Amino acid sequence: MSAEGGDTVIISQTYNGKSIAPLLAVKQDAALVTGVVDMVDTTAGFSVKKTCFSSKAIGHISINHAKRVLTLIPNSYKITQDGSDITAETVNTSVSAADINTTIISTDKVTGKIPLTEAELVVSAGRGLKGPENWVMVEELADILGAATACSKPVSDIGWRPHSEHVGQTGITIKPNLYIAAGISGAIQHLAGVGSSKVICVINTDPEAPFFKAADYGIVGDVFDVLPKLIKRAREIKGA
Repeated sequence: MSAEGGDTVIISQTYNGKSIAPLLAVKQDAALVTGVVDMVDTTAGFSVKKTCFSSKAIGHISINHAKRVLTLIPNSYKITQDGSDITAETVNTSVSAADINTTIISTDKVTGKIPLTEAELVVSAGRGLKGPENWVMVEELADILGAATACSKPVSDIGWRPHSEHVGQTGITIKPNLYIAAGISGAIQHLAGVGSSKVICVINTDPEAPFFKAADYGIVGDVFDVLPKLIKRAREIKGA
């Protein structure tokens, strides 16, 4: 930031982004705002919009500081073309082992899957699936739709699914065009991470599940009956 004369760094709000942004802000003596959901407004100073109170409110934050670090929630707003010309500069930096005070023990990479933060369609599930062996239905439906897979916090906590799939207040915040939630009650912490999805479809046996209040489409039924039917119909549509 200092070497190139920049004053603002914008980082995607992923697991890595949420870890790097505070460290960078401290090292650069910069202001930090996380969870930004719109373009920066510079018409009167420097202000940003971010989610507050588990996405139940929007905060307008004015940053009165020479340096700023922002984390931007993926898919927060549509890309539009304003006709202005811009100049992009390529910056080459070098980082040596001495600059990193972290030891990497191992690296696990998932290949062949759509990254959750980039997915337009997401199929998610919770404890209603009763065990990790039943996730094959979620993965099959996601594969047919070309979607990413996700899960609720309790599912990742007990080890049924990796933490990289946990969406919610303490996990990843997503805004896909379609979010299908199977066997998830819809606690406020979960809604904080998925409530801004364009369309939400909920499958649950409990008609009083909180998630139905936020859903665009609701299916009251057993996921073990509903998901196979959705998979069958999705295959028929894809085949046609």
